[in-house]
Amino acid sequence: MRALALLVSIAACSDDAAPAGADILAQLQALPGVTATEQPSVHAPFGYRYFVLQVTQPVDHANPSGATFQQEVSLIHRDPTAPMVLETTGYDDYYRDYADEPTQLLAANQISIEHRYFGTSIPASPDWTKLTIAQMAEDEHAIVTLLKPIYGAAWIATGASKGGMTAAFFHRFHPEDLAGSLSYVAPLSFAIPDPRYAPQFATIGTPACRDQVKALATELLHNRRAAIVARAQTQADAMGFSYTRIAIGPGVESAIRDLEWTYWQYHGLADCASLPAITATDDELFTFLDTYSQISFSDDASTETFEAYFYQAYVQLGSPGLASMRGDTPPSYLAADVMYGEADYAGTLPPGTPIPAYDPAPMQDIDQWVQTAGAHLIFVYGEFDPWSGGMFRLGQATDALEAVVAGGTHGADLRHLAPADQAAALAKLEAWTGVTPVVPSKFRARPRPPHRLPL
Repeated sequence: MRALALLVSIAACSDDAAPAGADILAQLQALPGVTATEQPSVHAPFGYRYFVLQVTQPVDHANPSGATFQQEVSLIHRDPTAPMVLETTGYDDYYRDYADEPTQLLAANQISIEHRYFGTSIPASPDWTKLTIAQMAEDEHAIVTLLKPIYGAAWIATGASKGGMTAAFFHRFHPEDLAGSLSYVAPLSFAIPDPRYAPQFATIGTPACRDQVKALATELLHNRRAAIVARAQTQADAMGFSYTRIAIGPGVESAIRDLEWTYWQYHGLADCASLPAITATDDELFTFLDTYSQISFSDDASTETFEAYFYQAYVQLGSPGLASMRGDTPPSYLAADVMYGEADYAGTLPPGTPIPAYDPAPMQDIDQWVQTAGAHLIFVYGEFDPWSGGMFRLGQATDALEAVVAGGTHGADLRHLAPADQAAALAKLEAWTGVTPVVPSKFRARPRPPHRLPL
């Protein structure tokens, strides 16, 4: 695993390196295996420059002389002496030139690394067995090794949801690269399905709100299935959606079965007052469902976009057992009306890939590291986010903080924490980086992903 880093280190000291004091673009273009271009910045704070890097990575870091691919990295640059925030969404790089919360707090530089096998960072002939958390950690380590001679201040890893998981995984494999990590709404699952997630739906939100969401899902599946399927087909014809990997019937059922989860993940108490009655028209209920749990999440384009996620979930990441994953037991209030099973969702995986066996060891290893050897960790969760049922367990982790945003959903962040928790988190960032965080008068929000995300 260290072979590439060694080669990069040697090459970075070659005669081709940019001279000291050269413009940052020249320094980036002189890095071995890197193509760098400057782009106009639309979203970064004033004073930042925006670059897109293509970094040559081995498909298998244990075999650096084998096949390679180009991994996309977005860089927003302010000052080489400022801290560096290492960001990943866990999917394609839709952050681009957006500054995430810790970047804004620390006036830091930021790189956003596209996860291997997502977006454009895909080998020509993907070997899916190389889509592992360890291989991605080596991708990140190679990029840090390239850039640390330019950015020598403290590095912080961060990300939200699957990106927050990826930050924690990188910290586990390469703690020497980081001053700390800040993971937002990041779960850690241990099975498919992981039974820790289900019990929270008996207490989440308020009784009236959770009962109404369940009643709507029941009405949709029991009494309105045919009407919703018909409207989904009309939508598909109009919008160009195709359902060949997952048929439209299972796609509709999946959206309804996941409604309770997606409602609480993204909306929470704020939308309870606007929930429709179960007597609403078919058109109204279709619009409601497609707003809160999009049926087109199962169309061919979306399925292709997230096939790498489903592969990771089946092999290493685990899952709470949503409708499109193996082993899912539908909630009791929907069980009698469920028509489809695991075989109907096999198309979520890369074409030609059989449903793989789940290996619990990688997540168990992460859990053990966090609880026994982890250090300099912050985890932020939302109280009503269903993914909080899989919170990381801190155990004896050193200099660690776990904080929950009251009433928060999957967008929980530092600025919505209770004052004491926020102060504790900011104090850790200052201790790790030597920079006093400054809360800007107006935060720039995280970018919205181009699609609904699995997590």
